[in-house]
Amino acid sequence: MSQSGQTNSHQASVKTAANETRIVSFSELLGRVVKEGGLIIVIGFAVFLQLALLGYDSRDPGWSHLGYQPEARNFTGYVGAWLADLGLSVFGLAAWLIPLMLIVPALRFMVRRHVSLLDGIPFMMLRVIGAVLVLLCLATLAATHLSNATAQLPFSMGGLVGQAVSDLAVSLFSLIGSSVVIWTVLLFGFTLMLELSWSHLLERLGGLLFTAGAALKPAAREKPQKPVVNPYAAEDEEKRNLLRAAARQGRAAETSQRSEPVVDIDLPTLKDQPVRDGLHRAEQKHEARRQEPFFEQPLMEPQDVPVAADNYYADQTMHTEQTFDTGRADYPSAHDQGHADDIPLVTEYADAHSGQAYMSESGQPLTVVDRKGVRVVPLSEAHTPMKDSELGLDHISQVNRRREPRRKIPSLDLLDAPELKQGHCYSDDQLEEMSRLLESKLKDFGIVAEVVEVNPGPVITRFELQPAPGVKASRITNLARDLARSMAVMSVRVVEVIAGKSVIGIEIPNEERQMVRLSEVLNSKPYKEASSKLTLGLGNDIAGNPVVANLAKMPHLLVAGTTGSGKSVGVNAMLLSLLFKATPDEVRLMLVDPKMLELSVYEGIPHLLAPVITDMKEAAGGLRWCVAEMERRYKLMSKMGVRNIAGYNDKVNEARDKGTPLLDPLWNPEEQGLPSDAPAPYLETLPYIVVCIDEFADMIMVVGKKVEELIARIAQKARAAGIHLILATQRPSVDVITGLIKANIPTRIGFQVSSKIDSRTVLDQSGAEHLLGNGDMLYLPAGSSLPNRVHGAFVSDDEVHRVVESWKKIGAPDYLITDLSEVVEGGSSGFSGDMDDEQDALYDEAVAFVTETRKASISSVQRKLKIGYNRAARMIETMEAAGVVSPASHNGAREVLAPPPPKD
Repeated sequence: MSQSGQTNSHQASVKTAANETRIVSFSELLGRVVKEGGLIIVIGFAVFLQLALLGYDSRDPGWSHLGYQPEARNFTGYVGAWLADLGLSVFGLAAWLIPLMLIVPALRFMVRRHVSLLDGIPFMMLRVIGAVLVLLCLATLAATHLSNATAQLPFSMGGLVGQAVSDLAVSLFSLIGSSVVIWTVLLFGFTLMLELSWSHLLERLGGLLFTAGAALKPAAREKPQKPVVNPYAAEDEEKRNLLRAAARQGRAAETSQRSEPVVDIDLPTLKDQPVRDGLHRAEQKHEARRQEPFFEQPLMEPQDVPVAADNYYADQTMHTEQTFDTGRADYPSAHDQGHADDIPLVTEYADAHSGQAYMSESGQPLTVVDRKGVRVVPLSEAHTPMKDSELGLDHISQVNRRREPRRKIPSLDLLDAPELKQGHCYSDDQLEEMSRLLESKLKDFGIVAEVVEVNPGPVITRFELQPAPGVKASRITNLARDLARSMAVMSVRVVEVIAGKSVIGIEIPNEERQMVRLSEVLNSKPYKEASSKLTLGLGNDIAGNPVVANLAKMPHLLVAGTTGSGKSVGVNAMLLSLLFKATPDEVRLMLVDPKMLELSVYEGIPHLLAPVITDMKEAAGGLRWCVAEMERRYKLMSKMGVRNIAGYNDKVNEARDKGTPLLDPLWNPEEQGLPSDAPAPYLETLPYIVVCIDEFADMIMVVGKKVEELIARIAQKARAAGIHLILATQRPSVDVITGLIKANIPTRIGFQVSSKIDSRTVLDQSGAEHLLGNGDMLYLPAGSSLPNRVHGAFVSDDEVHRVVESWKKIGAPDYLITDLSEVVEGGSSGFSGDMDDEQDALYDEAVAFVTETRKASISSVQRKLKIGYNRAARMIETMEAAGVVSPASHNGAREVLAPPPPKD
């Protein structure tokens, strides 16, 4: 009975213990899950807050304002935008430390799994107090010493809290005293937050400095040129012998317990023990000095270094063996010290070290030495032309050389040298005064902004403004004329968007304007290294850097500007850029000059396809020839299986180099009046063709809409055929620069115009009306909506005449078009869209209608025949030429002259 009772009680106790074990295990599991889950939540919130701060946008809705954009741009949505605005509003820049203060303690608790959160509450409270102090002090320092001009924070760099504490501290302690107090509290907060011991930190820092200094001592001893000779070898050997004797006699009990190799070990062998490499030499030197007074015997005379000393010095020079490549057995003796200078490797090491110092500075020693003289070196010496083998030829604009010798291009010395630049015309004090004046004038108009950067240039000076939050750029743009009056300048241009910056640009003209010479642009590195034969030198940007453009990538250019704006000089600069870059075998020109003054000077150069065209009817014929040539080139490229003129020229040159030149696939001997079995000619490389029309509006007025259709066809299709247009006009109205032309000519240059409407006609935006004239332009490249301000290069008439005369001496012109009147009268087989009016199927019906009704109006013909306005107008013009109707009177009315046709 007793045994069964004992058994039952034992089983009950086992069950109770098991239950207690299960209860303890469950509580531990629950505690661990709660702890780790809470820490994960804290880390996740910290990461979320960090992303919200990274994606902060002042325009997003937040705690301090509602925002004015429909969608939040923050990475973390509206919640993240609200949290970021709250943190930056309260603590300013110090809010960036909040995620770090949350992540670091959470990771520490997660690593220390055996530490309970409840056990560390007192220490945690100290850390929290320290973190709050650090956060407040950093916010206060930011509000006291930093400006909110560029950060775009809601309130200030220290937030509301930092600004409040800063104002209180400065009022109590002044600026310097408050800084000392805040730094003191900040260090105290770091002590609490990090459990930092400053004395331990100083000890560690001192130990690191001592270690670094000891490590540098061997390197300092290795610098002399005679590091391998030790005159105290015999002295050290005597000291080691005395140490061995003292060790055997005075410490017999201690040495008896050691093994024999340890008793006989010498002092240098101790260097093999595991001690720090940076300290063992200093310790041995200190030990030798400490034991020196115990030896009263005189030093022995210098003698040959024994084997033990060899081992000693081998260890002493272990760090120099790789540098000097010396062996232990080859050390010179004391009497050979005079030959130590013969070791060349020490000098080589010094030279290598010196060279390394030069290379670590910039990587280019010559550039570093001559950096001060960059601005005074003549351009002809500073920009030397590169060899053709060094140039990477662009596949789009490359024109391969013919097999015959390449013609020599005239030297750039024909152009006038640029004046020596003396820097910008304003001093730093003047620029600072102008910046404060600009801020004051804007404040008078109710706009708060700060000048954050000033960029002085040769013609204008750009002031970059950082407006206050909520200030629209359009308000500053509308004040351009008022700012010009307030600043007492001719004009002020406002740049609302500057690529890569969040500022607004205010461009103010300089009092003294520097002239930009064409030679300065053509001698620059961008122009000389350009591989395209169609490289145009435009001028300098606002910082004085040269600006060049590739006409092949434009692929057409529209230039507009009023009289005196520098448009004609700019066109001459572009043409001279082509003449200094390409030979007649590579680029051919067709020049149209209605004024008979601007481009006629180029008459007789070998680049011309035809004589300079001054008759506008012949200009229409020249454009017809270009359309026919474009169609012919497209047929050739289609037969050859290439996509552009560069590929065609590559294929022709490749076949010629192989000795198998290609035959013309479009050869038709019957058209040439030859027998059908006449052999086809070999294909030649095709040059680029540039058509330059100086006054496009006059040609439109004389010839009419037919020219617009021809230009539209060339602009649409001629890029791959290597035909490019440069259209210039001084009347940028919508009836001249039509939508059809603008759609096919994306690259435009706007010189000074008279109104915003003209500027929008050319550039699709205002700004050209604020230019200064005399070559000041806005260059709008293809594919961009932001124009670049460029100061056009000036070229005089004498320079143009010198270049033209030089080309005339090199070669005579080889005109491909001799009589443009034949093209005008007979039309062009390549242009199928321009049909003769007499061949119109409805022309006879239109004549019958006009003669019967006696009404010669375009609208009546259009309504009767149900045709378009242009077709009806051509019919009326044809009737006028045939004498059916009279010319239009002053009010547009016409008289019908011909009788009606007889009725059957």
